[in-house]
Amino acid sequence: MLKTPSPPTLDFTHQRMEVVNRLAAGVAHEFNNVLQIIRGYVSFARNALPENSETRDDLDKALLATERAADLSSRLLQFARADEDETGQGDVNDAVDALRLLLRPIIGENIHLQCQTEPDLPPVFGGDAALRQAMLNLCVNARDAMPLGGDLSIRTELMDRPHDDQILVGSLGSHRYVRVTFEDTGSGILPETLPNLFEPFFTTKPPGRGTGLGLAMVAAFVRGAQGAVAVESRVGLGTRFRIYLPVALPSEAQATATAPDSFGAG
Repeated sequence: MLKTPSPPTLDFTHQRMEVVNRLAAGVAHEFNNVLQIIRGYVSFARNALPENSETRDDLDKALLATERAADLSSRLLQFARADEDETGQGDVNDAVDALRLLLRPIIGENIHLQCQTEPDLPPVFGGDAALRQAMLNLCVNARDAMPLGGDLSIRTELMDRPHDDQILVGSLGSHRYVRVTFEDTGSGILPETLPNLFEPFFTTKPPGRGTGLGLAMVAAFVRGAQGAVAVESRVGLGTRFRIYLPVALPSEAQATATAPDSFGAG
């Protein structure tokens, strides 16, 4: 019989990540309110102009832009906000579906996104909000590695007793895992950089382009979920991140939901 890990506990780093998620949700909400005001005044100005006015055409384009911005704000709000009944478990395929909708305006038109999900995956340890944030961070890193465009693929699959020689964070046990693979065709990572990749504030991006916290948050999430991250990269050819998240059985799902210190609660 395959073993499964005990429900992980929430540490200070995960608490900070949850605060960041809530802050992002609040900012998205307020940004949407400002957009509604802008849309209202632009509409008033547009309606005061004659039908054949060139300025009216310009304002139509401005209204369309506010609608796109409001839609993105709504998706950000949905993506960042944890569910009220957060039980410390996540649905990997739901997270990928959310990314599919959210990523297009973020990664741009010159990056081809492909998502392949294995159906009926079981829940994993790690709350939905934290899971989605970790996945988004990896996708943003992939985008930054492909400034001229390229391919980004996301795959999910269920694995029994996996083995991986490229583990940089965490470790693999003898239980079942859901593996999420992020693969890009970007610039790649220097071998000497790999050992420092998940350290807080470590970044290879130019000043003002990165905080060095994205991968650190990924590592914090994976450690809290008792999972692992593997990285394989070749300079000039691209990078592959593989996240292994332990499966939560139904009995453990109930234990996680009732435990006062369960991951993602509070």
